[in-house]
Amino acid sequence: MISYPRSEAGEPASVQALVLGLGNAGVHLVDRLTMSGIADADFIALNTDAQSLTSSITQTKIALGQKVTRGLGTGGDPEVGYEAAQESLGEIRSALEGAQIVFLCTGLGGGTGSGVAPVIAESAREAGAIVISIVTSPFSFEGKRRSAQAREGLAGVAEFSHAVLHFENDRMSELASPRAGIEETFSISDNFLGSAVISLLEILRGGAPLPVGLADVLSVLGGGSAAALFGRGEATGDNRAHEALERALKSPLLDRGRLLAESHAIISHISGPASLSFAEVAAIMRELGKHVADSAQLFLGVTSLRDANAPITVTLIGNYSGGEHDSPPVTEHHAVERPAPRQRPTFAAPTPHHEAEESTTAPRQRYAPSPVAEEPAPLFSEPVVEPVAEAPEAPAPVSAPPAARPAATREHRPAAAPKQQPQPVAPPTAPKVKQETLQFESVARGRFEKSEPTIVEGEDLDVPTFLRMRGKTR
Repeated sequence: MISYPRSEAGEPASVQALVLGLGNAGVHLVDRLTMSGIADADFIALNTDAQSLTSSITQTKIALGQKVTRGLGTGGDPEVGYEAAQESLGEIRSALEGAQIVFLCTGLGGGTGSGVAPVIAESAREAGAIVISIVTSPFSFEGKRRSAQAREGLAGVAEFSHAVLHFENDRMSELASPRAGIEETFSISDNFLGSAVISLLEILRGGAPLPVGLADVLSVLGGGSAAALFGRGEATGDNRAHEALERALKSPLLDRGRLLAESHAIISHISGPASLSFAEVAAIMRELGKHVADSAQLFLGVTSLRDANAPITVTLIGNYSGGEHDSPPVTEHHAVERPAPRQRPTFAAPTPHHEAEESTTAPRQRYAPSPVAEEPAPLFSEPVVEPVAEAPEAPAPVSAPPAARPAATREHRPAAAPKQQPQPVAPPTAPKVKQETLQFESVARGRFEKSEPTIVEGEDLDVPTFLRMRGKTR
């Protein structure tokens, strides 16, 4: 009789995983995973903010860059985060020793996530671990600068990670009701990210009858910067297979299954009790096939659990490639070449404006002064003297040629008429302006119409003086 180890006879294999929570978002996530009681996993909280680590319930904590940040955080600067990681590089490497699989959970866009995450991913890969990064990108309303820092951080993480699960906060916010409180919204998002970590651990530990290999997971999630497709549903009862798939497809990251048609590879993992039938698995896959493109590669995993009361769980994982169906090369975890050590990012000084113009443009022409503006014409122009045309000269008389040799004769021309001097033109005289007399008329006295007038020396003083004088204005 041949005996097999329990892990080869259907029992899930033991995979020691190390879950790192980096930054405020990562620390909140590992706290929730710690409370969930996941077995065979160690949790470490890392942050540059000392206050966040103090309130964390995770047992192992690493304060990054105490000399650089003094426990106050990075202020949103990835360069400060990079310096903090270099200061604490020894502690990071010590924490990564002996880890088989490292889950790096962080939120990108800030100084700690974008600046420290690439350094940790590089250190974990140098230690020989399989690095799976689960990252989130900021909301669109957080500003363009934060989004740009998130893209740079994602590129650095993808460079040293074997697989990347990238979630967009804008899509995850659709998990909660629009009227839900902000704490409830973030709590639902944290639970969603926690279920992604748990699902990956279950897939990697999955046993009989149909396991999914680590190389399959890396080939699906090895795209790097693509947005993740993730959905998970559980159900019990008579119609449990259909309900579990329906709940998984309702995930905002799947858009009710429509985004599955844009993915080049998908992992479908089904787990349930021993009563899980082949017909239920076939029904789930037939319904799932309606949402998947014909050219997509589908990896199926089925795990039978010992718990008879366990629900059927359907997990869908993929990458949204934006319509491109070219599959990335499959990365074997045992034959991965280690990249060269990452150099500290340098920022080139901006080129002065005047130097850039001199080096890229042709030499300038000599400055030509602009023409002087003509003076305005005077109000009264001086008379213009027109020159008198001169009288045309009379043609010289032509004499008939003599028969003999002509003698040298001198041509006589009439004297030119003397030039006439121009006659001066008298300037125009300005017309005389006649001063007119204002027509002064008496007006009504208004409210004083019925009162007695003020008569002094025969003159009515109530009448204005200019009316009494009847004088002319000067």
